Amino acid sequence: MAALSSTMDMDYMEAMASSSGSGSGNGGNISATEATTTSSDGNATAENSTAIGTTTDSTDYMSGDDEEMLRIAFFIGDFVHQYYIPILCCTGSIGNILSVFVFFKTKLRKLSSSFYLAALAVSDTCFLGGLFAQWLNFLNVDIYNRNYFCQFFTFFSYLASFCSVWFVVAFTVERFIAVIYPLKRQTMCTVRRAKIVLSCLTLAGCLHCLPYILIAKPVFIAKLNATICDLNTEYKEQLALFNYWDSIVVYAVPFTTIAVLNTCTGCTVWKFATVRRTLTMHKMKPQTTSMPSNSTSPSAVSSYRISASLKRQKSTGTHPSGQHSVARQQQQQEDHHQQEHQQHINSCQHHCEITKKSDRRHKVQNSSQLKVTKMLLIVSTVFVCLNLPSCLLRIEAYWETESARNENSTIALQYIFHAFFITNFGINFVLYCVSGQNFRKAVLSIFRRVSAAQREAGNTQVT
Repeated sequence: MAALSSTMDMDYMEAMASSSGSGSGNGGNISATEATTTSSDGNATAENSTAIGTTTDSTDYMSGDDEEMLRIAFFIGDFVHQYYIPILCCTGSIGNILSVFVFFKTKLRKLSSSFYLAALAVSDTCFLGGLFAQWLNFLNVDIYNRNYFCQFFTFFSYLASFCSVWFVVAFTVERFIAVIYPLKRQTMCTVRRAKIVLSCLTLAGCLHCLPYILIAKPVFIAKLNATICDLNTEYKEQLALFNYWDSIVVYAVPFTTIAVLNTCTGCTVWKFATVRRTLTMHKMKPQTTSMPSNSTSPSAVSSYRISASLKRQKSTGTHPSGQHSVARQQQQQEDHHQQEHQQHINSCQHHCEITKKSDRRHKVQNSSQLKVTKMLLIVSTVFVCLNLPSCLLRIEAYWETESARNENSTIALQYIFHAFFITNFGINFVLYCVSGQNFRKAVLSIFRRVSAAQREAGNTQVT
């Protein structure tokens, strides 16, 4: 969205400049804070200067419909810049910080996916910090447009955007492995491996965004009579090539990977849920179980032998003392077989208890993994949905003419899609609470602990 969003914000600034010029007679009398430009990923771009004046110069030729559309476009832009951005930066940063605390201070820290989500929260917070620094220009707090600050915030914002995209790809790949290849989950989906992957992605992001430190600088715009943080037009050809490369690395490859892997993972989870429901229905049907027949056979055999012995004794006239001896043998054999039978029953019960505990443990693990998978599927899907409109506009900008690019309907869409894009960096905490049962429990446990600590502190002060 480099060219498109720069045009969007410069049009907004031009409208402000033209309105102030009509009242004071000096159209160029606009403060630097009103000349801030914001791209779709929170950064200024090299094509800002080419977009200046296209809107105001064409106002004389506008029809009534065009004026109405332009009024709607700038109303949306005014709302996004003045109200939505500060609210999103504050609430989103608080939610991201709380997410990091939940992932690292609860039992969720044992999951490798928690490290990916915590890293995503950190990168999102960094992006919102850069966006907030740009917004401060509207309050005459001119930090973003100063030398060195311009390079730092430009690099930092691009790095945060790069990391956020690829962190989502990383946990999408991990969930794909955990669902499609469950036997490899114990060895590949580990906390140690997650830390290595996150470190490598952060290093790759630093290398990818390093050129922005060299080419970003404060640039004076004569049309606005202001200095803004922009990209040096001396590297225009190199920037065009880098823009193509950035589109492939930050948009095309990650979005394609997420879409394909989410489709495979979602289909597998759906099949697993169907099979699980079928098995549950079969288990609910009444079944009759019986002990093995060989468990009662020794007693029957013993009784038969004893009765046969008594018959032989009666027929041969055995002495009464012999009958007592046979009775004692019968009692001993019965006691012995009863002990064996009881031991066999105890052994079966113990084996059944072990089997039930093992099955229960596996069910809990599978259920927990399934909940995590569903939550991550929702997070990555929402990520694609919020970023895809900006990506499509960026692709369209490659062959779109300058006049078509500054049509009022296009400007309005740019503002709306820009709001979608930045929303992605502050909405994840809400998604975790809505889709993650374990996350909700962890958040509630933290609030309970904080509340209990406050009560104890109050009781201590009273005493």
